[in-house]
Amino acid sequence: MNFAHLHERGYGYGSARARVQAERLWAIGVRNIALNPFCYMTTLSSEEVQFGGDATLGDDDLRAQVAQLRELGFEVTLKPHLWSWAFVTGKGNGDLEFSPAGWARWFESYTRWAVHCAKLAAETGCTHLCVGLEFTSATRNNPGAWAKVAAACREHFSGKLLYAANWYEEFQIFTDWEAFDLIGVNAYFPLIGITTEALVASWGPHLDAIAAVAKGRPVVFPECGYRSVVGGTEKPWDPGNGAPDPATQARGYEALFRAASARPWFQGAWFWKWFTDLPGENDPFVPADQPAERILRAWYTA
Repeated sequence: MNFAHLHERGYGYGSARARVQAERLWAIGVRNIALNPFCYMTTLSSEEVQFGGDATLGDDDLRAQVAQLRELGFEVTLKPHLWSWAFVTGKGNGDLEFSPAGWARWFESYTRWAVHCAKLAAETGCTHLCVGLEFTSATRNNPGAWAKVAAACREHFSGKLLYAANWYEEFQIFTDWEAFDLIGVNAYFPLIGITTEALVASWGPHLDAIAAVAKGRPVVFPECGYRSVVGGTEKPWDPGNGAPDPATQARGYEALFRAASARPWFQGAWFWKWFTDLPGENDPFVPADQPAERILRAWYTA
């Protein structure tokens, strides 16, 4: 499960409230939790990645959260994210664009952030480190660059490295999978159908496409999930709201488990998402207190 930090003291990473939610996740069978520290870009044309200035989420908060989770028995994945205010307009990581020299400066800056996370992951005993996610334009324009980021991280972190590629195009054009221990695909694939059986069948072409890239290597979904709204399985990447429909979310979860678990290369998923306190931001992706939570428990405790 991706464990989302609430940016308010006493509600986020390392807090007593976070422990309550972690204990609940353990009870439904979750055994590996992904934490999401942030770096920042002022604009999408910035060539500098900034970190360390967030008053509500610092390294000590992450240390406290990892310690809390490990005490409860979890394995912990560090999965850093990028944030820019440009994202509120619908842009994302995949929309960065620079000149060749600009890309070189951006990767140099981003590598400092990734190495910082690698050192923190090693210090705190994390089992996995995701060095980046959904930087489609960076991947397209800089073949070999993510392998260099991975190599820099391996100097400090001996656990498993992964990259979380976007489901649309990026996982297929990514040239650097050999540099990572796990192939990561953020699995927000569009599914067609209403019944669980139809959704399972709809997974077939997507899983075949992943298999063609993986060639037998282990694959994980660093992010996947569905909103508890009408149409939530049709465009899973869409953050928008709709008429409540918890049954659609539950069918999406069940179909994902059935379809992916049948593939021998599939090694697991981190669902998106669960907050350090509920109801958190009232995000319809959250499966807590929905039928999807029962699906999680059934599969994770089987």
